[in-house]
Amino acid sequence: MLKEKLHSLIRFPYEEKYRDQLELGMVSLNYKSERTIAFVMLVMQLFMIIVFTFRPGSIFYSYRRLRYVIAYAVLAAGLIVLLTIHKRAKNNWRLHARLCTAFGILLVFWISFISYLDSLGGLSIIVYCSFLPMMAAFLILPPHILSILHIVTCILTNCLVLGTPYGQENVFSTMINSSFICLLSIVYSYRLYHARLAGIYDKIIIDQKNQQLEAANEKLDRLSMTDTLTTLGNRRYLEESVKSPLEKYGVHMGSLAVLLLDIDFFKQYNDHYGHQQGDVCLKTVASVLSSFSEQEDFHAVRYGGEEFLLVTTGLPAEEIVAKAEQIRISVASTQIAGPQKTKTSVTVSIGVSYHSSWKPGLLETAIEEADRALYRAKQNGRNQTELYS
Repeated sequence: MLKEKLHSLIRFPYEEKYRDQLELGMVSLNYKSERTIAFVMLVMQLFMIIVFTFRPGSIFYSYRRLRYVIAYAVLAAGLIVLLTIHKRAKNNWRLHARLCTAFGILLVFWISFISYLDSLGGLSIIVYCSFLPMMAAFLILPPHILSILHIVTCILTNCLVLGTPYGQENVFSTMINSSFICLLSIVYSYRLYHARLAGIYDKIIIDQKNQQLEAANEKLDRLSMTDTLTTLGNRRYLEESVKSPLEKYGVHMGSLAVLLLDIDFFKQYNDHYGHQQGDVCLKTVASVLSSFSEQEDFHAVRYGGEEFLLVTTGLPAEEIVAKAEQIRISVASTQIAGPQKTKTSVTVSIGVSYHSSWKPGLLETAIEEADRALYRAKQNGRNQTELYS
């Protein structure tokens, strides 16, 4: 049981695949607070240097005062280095960890040395007691590393302080207080680190779930606007992805063209080859239209049964008719795989409606006109394109 507890202090508590996200999240979460604390500490050190420098007598008035100034100057220099490199460590948690560890080692010696100087003046280990918990909150490091830093600080401080007259007179209280603060800081390091990790981990999992939910909703939305057999758009797609944008922005899109296609003699094809082969025929024609729509920026829709609809904007009438003919020829030349390696083919009749400018409700009108043109194309012998006029 104890072994498991000790192991939990050292090991990473979550799946390894989340390590980079979690560690980087820790750095991002505490980036501003780290810089703020570092700036405050830097101001404190500079203030203390000024105080000791301008007190009556020079800094060389006593050896102890000079050592205070040197200690404050060393920590100030360390803070300046920390703040300079800290910007580069914002998106690099490994650099951040090395930087915090190096600064933690500097703090270990600084706390121990200041506590020693205070003890020479008959003061208690107040700096040790105040800075050790702050180290736990300030340095975003794994708890086992912070624990080592706390223990080293405790041992080094006691060794230095006990060599002073104050330390010799207060051996028991110094050791008890320093040990208690050390233990408290270790517990605080552990609980704070894992609380931060847990918060970031929960956010990562929630974000993942939200992304999965959004992807599932997008997939359902696509499926709800897709014809299951041909994978072209369906009537809902026509309503939401074609008609709605046209009603909003059609005035800026120039011309509107609607092509209505119908597979010639599809009922006879279905009766002769069977419904399964009829589905293959529909999918083959749909693939031709899908490929064409992707290349030419047309919206392709299965309008119903063997009828297909193509909608586009911004093209002249001559080009629309030419493209309709291109579609008709492509469908006629496409081989449809049949049973026992047989090949079949079909033709389509196309009705075209063209308007040079947009007006509200034009799409419904254009579809009706394309339907009439399609009817004339079938009356005139099928396998042809008819422009409504």
